[in-house]
Amino acid sequence: MGSLETPTIAEQNGSATPAARATVDTDQNPVFAGAGVPAEMELEPEALKKRRNSVLPLDVGTRVMCRWRDGKYHPVKVIERRKMQYGGNNDYEYYVHYTEFNRRLDEWVKLEQLDLDSVEAVVDEKVEDKVTSLKMTRHQKRKIDETHVEGHEELDAASLREHEEFTKVKNIATIELGRYEIETWYFSPFPPEYNDSLKLYFCEFCLNFMKRKEQLQRHMKKCDLKHPPGDEIYRSGTLSMFEIDGKKNKVYGQNLCYLAKLFLDHKTLYYDVDLFLFYVLCECDDRGCHMVGYFSKEKHSEESYNLACILTLPPYQRKGYGKFLIAFCKLSFLCHLYSVLPHSEFLIMIDGDGGHLYISRFGLLSLCS
Repeated sequence: MGSLETPTIAEQNGSATPAARATVDTDQNPVFAGAGVPAEMELEPEALKKRRNSVLPLDVGTRVMCRWRDGKYHPVKVIERRKMQYGGNNDYEYYVHYTEFNRRLDEWVKLEQLDLDSVEAVVDEKVEDKVTSLKMTRHQKRKIDETHVEGHEELDAASLREHEEFTKVKNIATIELGRYEIETWYFSPFPPEYNDSLKLYFCEFCLNFMKRKEQLQRHMKKCDLKHPPGDEIYRSGTLSMFEIDGKKNKVYGQNLCYLAKLFLDHKTLYYDVDLFLFYVLCECDDRGCHMVGYFSKEKHSEESYNLACILTLPPYQRKGYGKFLIAFCKLSFLCHLYSVLPHSEFLIMIDGDGGHLYISRFGLLSLCS
């Protein structure tokens, strides 16, 4: 909105007259000749300011429309807020959940991205759920419930609420891993000294993480690894699979869990990784072996489970690696058979899809279709 220019004084016949004077247009609206702005428009910023101050700061739980990266406005719910370091009493950033999308798209937004004219009062969630449920059919309720507990089937309602409360805000926004900068999806319980870091830098070979690019560059000059620690148990073309014993490589196992939790909504982190084996799939080139995904399993599962966790990193998704990891997981128990068959040079197995798995006496696998 235009602001009035300071009137200048002109000497005319010895008298001073303002260069900008009020006149009346044909619609009887007072107009300042020097600015050309209707007088009532001069009042608009003040009205907007009062209306803005009446709703700010937004409370947690407020629903409002927010401009997303596609340039369109979408309904969001305010999950958390934080005061900006340099700002006034009502200058906050807001962590919002886009109600139309998965939690992985939750993010911090600035006030200018929010449409304050669409602000809805905070509603008690129990009352809101009750009102909403009365308007939905049984099929719609079941669909919502299935979406709500996706990946949390083993949790009861209380545990699910506790999990969502603890992990509601992403603590790390992006990571750098090898040649990729990746936006994270979920909260991961990194050590407290990393709480103020929006971006972390990972060594793609040993998975140590740092706060600054300079730290990573110094680390890469000293790091001798060019592939995950452990034994290479599969090789085909540019793909290799490494088996890592959590007991022998405890730090690597813990760092892998920290990394995986950034992309898995529900993953139980065990800081004692001694009980687990990790199978890391890599793409290999002349620079080394670059992690694309992994799965893990307990060494001795009381329930005879053959899988604890599985992940394909976002840059490598939709390339068939997930199916490969699942197929490998089903056959991974064969990796250990060579240890109980010391006199057999080769063991040949055929899976249900007609794929042949050869295990040599050295423990190196080759999977052929």
